[in-house]
Amino acid sequence: MDSDSRQVWLSIGSNHADADRFVAEAARRLQTILSSWKMCAPYTTPAINGIDPDYLNAVAVGYWSGDEELLNDICKKIESEMGRSHDKSHHTVEIDIDVVCFDEKVVRPVDFSREYFARGFKALSGDC
Repeated sequence: MDSDSRQVWLSIGSNHADADRFVAEAARRLQTILSSWKMCAPYTTPAINGIDPDYLNAVAVGYWSGDEELLNDICKKIESEMGRSHDKSHHTVEIDIDVVCFDEKVVRPVDFSREYFARGFKALSGDC
């Protein structure tokens, strides 16, 4: 990790029938761009809307030398390359990767408070 690196916390999730594969592949790709990478063991949470299939979630923490916008762009590019569709009518999310904390700031407060992120954050923070 260099002196310009910033700590980042990412939320990773999928409710696809093959969610294990999607989360593992997203983790593999993210590990190549972040230094000092750690990811909690994946876990399942119910969909927020109570209708869609359950999600397989994980939280990752690492260090990033670029700016927040570039990291967000890379996460969305990974989603796209992995087949993420933003068509809400089919209720399947192949992969979702969001930057929740960047450089000690919570940049997605709603996600930060949700079980799908909080559970992994606590596990990696040593709070449970």
